[in-house]
Amino acid sequence: MAGPWPWYLEEMHGVAEAVGVPYEQILLLNLRSWQYNYYGAGPVETGCSSLAITLSGGQIAAAGALDDPIEFYCGPVRIVPEKGRRFISFPITGTSWANRGMNSEGLAVGISSQLLPQLRRLKHAVIQDIAMRAILQTCGTVGEVREFCREHPFTMNLVCVDRHGGIFSAQHTAAGLLELPPIAGASALTNHLVEDEHIHWLCDHGVRNISESPTSRPRRGNLLAFIRRRNGKCLPDEVMRFIAVRDDNNPGSIHNPGSIYLTYCCPQASGRTFWIMQPKGPQFRPAFDPFEV
Repeated sequence: MAGPWPWYLEEMHGVAEAVGVPYEQILLLNLRSWQYNYYGAGPVETGCSSLAITLSGGQIAAAGALDDPIEFYCGPVRIVPEKGRRFISFPITGTSWANRGMNSEGLAVGISSQLLPQLRRLKHAVIQDIAMRAILQTCGTVGEVREFCREHPFTMNLVCVDRHGGIFSAQHTAAGLLELPPIAGASALTNHLVEDEHIHWLCDHGVRNISESPTSRPRRGNLLAFIRRRNGKCLPDEVMRFIAVRDDNNPGSIHNPGSIYLTYCCPQASGRTFWIMQPKGPQFRPAFDPFEV
């Protein structure tokens, strides 16, 4: 399971010892065994959203939302490993995971889960949560993320930006990489497949009965409309305000009843500042707070 990242197993042993539970329980927790068998649970009403956009000064910003049940998460965590990059992410309590986050090299990763039933995954495919942890700890640029994905199959929609202004956008799968090149310095992904050719390829690799969150296309449509209106003309505050708007009557609302963390960063302007809003936090205030990676 740990693949080329043996420190992951070491951390799980450390967690088990620290909290006084059998190692096997922590291992199963890290494998999400309580929630789904590899690809995810059933369809959900909400979901995660990821955006990369060009600001008025030409710099690339990233923003989005992490949607999930709040009771699983322990809040933003700053991880400082002995080797590799330090980073901020949102692991589930008791795990060493990462998902949406930013590291000290100025690499920011946005994620959205994807369900691909019956996909014939490659034998060396890895669990997506572990892959995200390895990306944030070992990669420094979007080019390195691309090479990581080519080497390590896992199922996740990704929108990544780096301090050089690079963008990597993909609907990565446990059967191989499906890249979606950014258009005019912008990209947006939620929880569905956006290219018919990719759907055809996945069907050839065993996928059947592709399901979607009912809000996934409205949310991506909202992101694309914002890109069309404001790409190359927006300021950081405008991007944050757009992501933070809550409208429970609008299925395209990025901030919705399932959102637990909203994020913004611009690595070219500030390579170590990750802005986070916690709408379900115990002391919630409607503003993004800066966290130093």
